[in-house]
Amino acid sequence: MRTEKILALLLLLGLLQGCVTVDPKKPTDDEAASNVNVELGIGYLRQNNFELASEKLLKALQYNPDNVKANYTYAILQDRLGQKELAERHYEIAARLDPKNPEAANNYGAFLCRNNRERESEKYFLRALDNPLYKTPEFAYTNAAICLLKINEREDAREYLGKALTEKSDFAPALLTMSELLFSEGEHEQTKLYIDRYHLAAPATAKSLWLAIKNTLELDSAGDVAELAQRLESEFPDSQEYQDWLKIQ
Repeated sequence: MRTEKILALLLLLGLLQGCVTVDPKKPTDDEAASNVNVELGIGYLRQNNFELASEKLLKALQYNPDNVKANYTYAILQDRLGQKELAERHYEIAARLDPKNPEAANNYGAFLCRNNRERESEKYFLRALDNPLYKTPEFAYTNAAICLLKINEREDAREYLGKALTEKSDFAPALLTMSELLFSEGEHEQTKLYIDRYHLAAPATAKSLWLAIKNTLELDSAGDVAELAQRLESEFPDSQEYQDWLKIQ
């Protein structure tokens, strides 16, 4: 299971879509300038313009070193650039400055998980979920599940995925991860239900099509996979999944 890619996705989406803890006090000029630069930095980060993102985020931190969003956004940037020590420093600062900030906690948890600190990461996912104002708890639940699957804690992972889908029934990353988990446990009827739900919720990927093909063949060795295989070939001809399909022809 490609956990690193999924976790990176959920981390970035959490940054761009999650709620922000707002200080009810009127910001000072420096705080306002910091906030503006954070938003500019996020915009550049979304465009993968890391140089300008770094410039704006550093300005944000110069104006206000205690800006939580600036710290965890800068940490995400450094994480993507492979600067792990610098990333962790700013994740820690954000988590310390505002322990109740769910985005800071979720993103730090994802970082810890990607760096093989699974048990430590779960604590931060749960911290994010402790905040009743967290608008996107499905991110933290799914991250926690993916992380626990890395250490084969399948029962707890399944529980977290169920909670993610209770929060948002069409949350595509949770649907796909649940499909993979069920397939690995031989629950092929349930796998079909979840992979079908995934394909209704999100565009097909090489991974999802290949999983659907394998699951169909498990349900019925003579199952009709022609349409799925044709899509895999036409949409993802250079994928490893298509090469794997060719090997069983």
